[in-house]
Amino acid sequence: MADLQLISEDFFYKVFVSYFEGKPIRFIYDKFKNEIRVNADDMIKIFGYSDWKSYLGTDNGLDFISHYKKQHPDTQLFGKQGSGAAVEEFQLNETKD
Repeated sequence: MADLQLISEDFFYKVFVSYFEGKPIRFIYDKFKNEIRVNADDMIKIFGYSDWKSYLGTDNGLDFISHYKKQHPDTQLFGKQGSGAAVEEFQLNETKD
């Protein structure tokens, strides 16, 4: 998974793809926030789940929701006001020395 290929770019984002065991993983670079995000749907498929809904229905998925809510108590994940941030993508903060 060392090769990143730029697959699209616009004013706000650069989207890269790499492959893990033949499965694509998309990485999204936010130019303004200087953050890199990993497409969670791609990641969840690597772990053997068909989609987020099937993962969230497992004990591990419920543990994930509980853990996220403890870290972000004021963030609504679901519904019309929900950010969906945890469900849509895992965020990796880019660190600088």
